[in-house]
Amino acid sequence: MLDNAIIFTGIPPFSAQPLTDCFREFMAKEASYKEQFLQKHYGYAFDGYSYLGQTDSSNQAYDDLVYSFVFSNFFPASRYPPSFQAFLKEEWPQMLVKIREIELSIITSLNLPGLLAFYRNHIGHMFSNNYYPPVDRFQDPSRGNTRLSEHPDVSLFTIFPFGIDGDFQYQNPSGRWQSLKVTNQVLAFPGYLLELWSGRTIKALNHRVAMPQDRQVERFSFASFSLPFPKRSFRLPAEAGTTTSERYFNRYLSLFEE
Repeated sequence: MLDNAIIFTGIPPFSAQPLTDCFREFMAKEASYKEQFLQKHYGYAFDGYSYLGQTDSSNQAYDDLVYSFVFSNFFPASRYPPSFQAFLKEEWPQMLVKIREIELSIITSLNLPGLLAFYRNHIGHMFSNNYYPPVDRFQDPSRGNTRLSEHPDVSLFTIFPFGIDGDFQYQNPSGRWQSLKVTNQVLAFPGYLLELWSGRTIKALNHRVAMPQDRQVERFSFASFSLPFPKRSFRLPAEAGTTTSERYFNRYLSLFEE
């Protein structure tokens, strides 16, 4: 079912517990240890660790109340912390099979010329693990009184394989913010890459994470993003000439320049 660009698949969610345990283990490490895995040590897309207050993170604003770790199939699994190794070897490959099935089904329904070949030839997957501490630890919320400031995703599609907890908000076609109820199924929505591919006929979903009513509650969220592999050249149908994966990422990041 399609509702304001959010696709409710009806597929039962995967269990979030194994990955939550992996992420908790990583987050419990000393800051000096975690900083060995900062984004700058990977060098493509958003892979690596980002922390609250970081001014050079490419996937969150410095005042977003979140810590994140991103892994992908752009790098060997051995590049990531030991805490994630069991998940990367066991659950991740199985989850990727299901995620690709969902995305291929959406692509078939969209019937956009060339999109299927582009997906099969150029697209890999990134997975973002996000931890939101209890907000009563902080004097000031992030911009817009949110835990995570508003943004479209960099992806072709964003998939939430574990469903979504409360406080997720999205901007509907009339520009009003709507809250999405707790969703116990796999869901998906379009990102900026699909917006460009479709000539902006399909808009990336602008979304954010609102402040919770209970300021002592922590929050975990996990999402998969379909993105071009490194060093690929491709053409966006509605635009002249070719671009590369790296130029595409720079174009996306320019959306947030002030």
